[in-house]
Amino acid sequence: MACVSAGHGISLGITVTKRVLVWGSNPAAAGGWGSSHAFVPPRFVAEMANMRSIVAGEFLFGAVDDAGAVHTWGFNEEGALGRPTAHVNSGPGTIESLPPIAQLALGKGYMLARTKENTLYGWGNNAAGQLGLGSLSSATMPRPVPLDAKVCAVAAGATHALALSVDGDVLAWGSNHHGQVGRENVAYSTAPLHVNVPERVQSIAAGMHFSLALGESGQVYAWGWNGHGQLGLDDTLDRFTATPVIGLDHARCIAAGETHAAALASEGVYGWGGNASGQIGAGERRQLRPFPMLS
Repeated sequence: MACVSAGHGISLGITVTKRVLVWGSNPAAAGGWGSSHAFVPPRFVAEMANMRSIVAGEFLFGAVDDAGAVHTWGFNEEGALGRPTAHVNSGPGTIESLPPIAQLALGKGYMLARTKENTLYGWGNNAAGQLGLGSLSSATMPRPVPLDAKVCAVAAGATHALALSVDGDVLAWGSNHHGQVGRENVAYSTAPLHVNVPERVQSIAAGMHFSLALGESGQVYAWGWNGHGQLGLDDTLDRFTATPVIGLDHARCIAAGETHAAALASEGVYGWGGNASGQIGAGERRQLRPFPMLS
């Protein structure tokens, strides 16, 4: 397998021959097939070929091919597929209105796409301003996100989004009920805001309602919802500013799930946050600070 992506009960993979495989649950036939049966073993998705990357959600999926074209399928609520279709649930199709895309990010009913020129487009649900378009109106077709900087990475939470500028600055927008865009006393932001991180950032990750940033020093910073300890701060209090994660200052890579987070460090793999299903390995049902998963 050349690439994989995990959604809600369903997984996607790209083979070494650049075809898309799907396996797992297939509720409402959203997995690219006209049947709602689960896929065991994996099956190829339609006639998709020459794919480079994929993203998987619950009822929404996307892929980018070698030429930078974006292909979407699944539920089209609020225009989440970003292309004209009369079907609520649609099979794979290409978004014709986009320039060549380098990265695709998937939130709850919306998508963000970073172009090869490091600009950003968004479409789909925008009830919390998560498209960064300056309004709360959904977009059924891709629209450019007004940014004051070129971006080299984008991450999508449930209803908020992050972008990393080529200069190492973090931008955030969308829902802020838990502080996930790095502001106090603001319910949401319809436009990108700069997040105050103490150093230049090399990578970002967005959980369901929380945010992570990895500084060039290897320090991980977290902010937003912390009900399961997913900020790694030894408590369950939300944070409205970027705060250093406890005991993790030599990280190389970060990832965020719905209620848990993980990091690769020189000493091994660490996880923290919700652990009700064992998603961060052995330990308590909640891990309030980084816990060694693998070493």
